[in-house]
Amino acid sequence: MGKMLNETDPSRPRVIMSRVVRRKEHDDRSFDIEFWQKVGDIGRFAAAWQMIREVQLIRGQSGELPRMQKGVTRIIRRSRELR
Repeated sequence: MGKMLNETDPSRPRVIMSRVVRRKEHDDRSFDIEFWQKVGDIGRFAAAWQMIREVQLIRGQSGELPRMQKGVTRIIRRSRELR
């Protein structure tokens, strides 16, 4: 997962989009929505991991991606007879 966003799947074409916005123009976010829809699930996941790595580097950490937390929880349902 240490690859850049456009290097995650070489078979997928790289998504490049641009727009010009005037300073006082209202942004309805349609451009952003269209971009992330074109990137797809894999691209969004890769972008999220890339941002996590960048935050770690900014904080002076190693920049290695964190491991998944392995917390364990046990949920016990009350029996319906006790109510």
